[in-house]
Amino acid sequence: MRRHEQRGERVNRCLQHFLIAAAAMMVSVPTRAEDKTLPAADEATPTVVVTATRYPVDAETVGSAITVITEQELQQQQTSFVSDILRDVPGVAVNRSGTFGTSTQVRIRGAEGNHTLVIIDGVEVNDPAGGNEFDFGDLLASDIERIEVLRGPQAILYGSNTIGGVINIITKRGKGGPKVTARAEGGSFHTFDGASSISGGDETVNGYLGLSGFRTAGINISENGGENDGYKNITLNSSVNVKPFEILELSGTLRYVDAELQYDDFGAVSDSDGFIIPNDADEVDERTSLSGRAQAKLTLFDGMFENTVGYSGLRTTSKTESNGAESFNFNAQTNTVDYQGNFFFDTPAFADASHALTFVYERQQQTGDNFSTFSGYSNFDSIINNGYAAEYRIGLWDRLFLTGGARYDQNNKFEDFTSPRVTGALLIPETDSRLHASWGKGVQNPTLTELFGFFANFVGNPDLEPENSTGWDVGVEQSFLDKRLVVDVTYFNNRIKDFISSEFDPAIGASRPINLDGTSKIQGVEVAATAKIYDGLTLKASYTYTDGEDPDGDELVRRPPHLASTSLNYAFLKDDEGRRRVNVNLNLDYNGSQKDFVFRSPTFERSTRTLDDYWLLNLAASYEFLPGLAVVGRIENLLDQDYEEIYGYRSPGIGAFAGLRGHISF
Repeated sequence: MRRHEQRGERVNRCLQHFLIAAAAMMVSVPTRAEDKTLPAADEATPTVVVTATRYPVDAETVGSAITVITEQELQQQQTSFVSDILRDVPGVAVNRSGTFGTSTQVRIRGAEGNHTLVIIDGVEVNDPAGGNEFDFGDLLASDIERIEVLRGPQAILYGSNTIGGVINIITKRGKGGPKVTARAEGGSFHTFDGASSISGGDETVNGYLGLSGFRTAGINISENGGENDGYKNITLNSSVNVKPFEILELSGTLRYVDAELQYDDFGAVSDSDGFIIPNDADEVDERTSLSGRAQAKLTLFDGMFENTVGYSGLRTTSKTESNGAESFNFNAQTNTVDYQGNFFFDTPAFADASHALTFVYERQQQTGDNFSTFSGYSNFDSIINNGYAAEYRIGLWDRLFLTGGARYDQNNKFEDFTSPRVTGALLIPETDSRLHASWGKGVQNPTLTELFGFFANFVGNPDLEPENSTGWDVGVEQSFLDKRLVVDVTYFNNRIKDFISSEFDPAIGASRPINLDGTSKIQGVEVAATAKIYDGLTLKASYTYTDGEDPDGDELVRRPPHLASTSLNYAFLKDDEGRRRVNVNLNLDYNGSQKDFVFRSPTFERSTRTLDDYWLLNLAASYEFLPGLAVVGRIENLLDQDYEEIYGYRSPGIGAFAGLRGHISF
């Protein structure tokens, strides 16, 4: 246990630094009046997105369904974990297995957790050691500037893990004069949350360095016993951009996450109905993630021809200890080399048209090794993928925007795959209307453990084929009252084939993965609305209906048919310079009843149970009592709901948190 004590000491020292930095902020005043701790709530939503095309375009010209979450919204809700604000996005379902930092899955439009591709600063961070799924339990929100959620199959530009969609996370960059920020909060469950950063620069050179920390005693996940399950997280994020010439830009990012989670054992006890539930145990999971990207962008012919070459790397480790002894260790890495070329040109004489051609090449390699007390050490072969993609985009008369293209993925361990995609958006300014639609393919490649095996009782299957989907959507966005009210309604439909599951093979005395026959069918409706009620007061709301069934016609687990969210934000008390010094945010999320798997003791026979619906009401407020320095506070789960997102795993009740945040600009 000495190693845990040392890790705890490191965490404590880092968090003490946060408190010192925050204390320094209390006696400091920014030297630039234009720096605003609290942006105005009625600022226009950003109109430029990059995820749908891999280069910046106006959001209203995109045929795909996409939602943008800004730094302002993260700050208004005082979001600690990114997964919490994703509950507000249409089509997105979140499942957390208990308390803060525990395994958290995000599903888009009824697809699986590993059908969501997650990108952070250009690096695909889905973990090969976790079934190519990204665990949102370790993703803090402190250093994030923008999140784009692109819904629907997206294999053409991004390859695997794209059956549900893509979540693209862009962290903060240096801009303007040197700036130091700090934040420190504390509250219920013996929780401390802090962050500090330094940044600055101009178009020629800029940089950002941020450090975030989160520590909590947590709650007892299990219904048995009274031992709390704590969590610690340290996240370091950095970036640098250099533009030595007008046509050349060099950039690099580096991100490191070190987390430790205490959790309960599964399989030792059962509830009154005979189903297995977690049991108090001395289990510790230590996780680290190191990711980064180096990139060079060369722009030629007055911006008509862009060439970007990059290298991305991801290395993850997951180590489990039971009663002080190591029981499991999994190391994995992903290395990607890519090239993207964009060619832009206009033809004013022909329909006043704008054109864009995009070419993408990616070479990705995944490998890893693991140890367990059950099967000893083992090394995995490498999975190598070469992807070739091309897409054409045309804009006609500044109102009709069409894209079309295809991707070919060549794989060394399983079947090659071709994925086409088309989209369209039609603007009707006469009625303030926008029609949008898309159709495309998604793919999920077999994982390391599925191909090569895992424990002694789980044998790999080298004959697996990729999971694949065909999905489409169509919707209408309508503005009212001079665009003070905007409503978007979208119907979506997705069909998933060759789903990978597992079965017990008596011939080998072990389980092995297989491709299931049949098709999983998912359809639904997404509704999103934004209303600017009056100056400083904004209301956002969403509702999603999902009808999903597996090839046998059974309801898909952990996909609630009904999801809803509403957020009311009011910023007021302007000072002489127009800053709104007070902000109040009330956020309500509804998660309808849903199915989940249960396992009967002692046979482990699997069946399903229905989890109750629940409401999560959060209240956040801030007051900027000095320019650049604000006191903040929030109450989570204000209704003190007793709820489960995973069968048998308890979630936190009502909690209150408060602190300070501020910045100094030079």
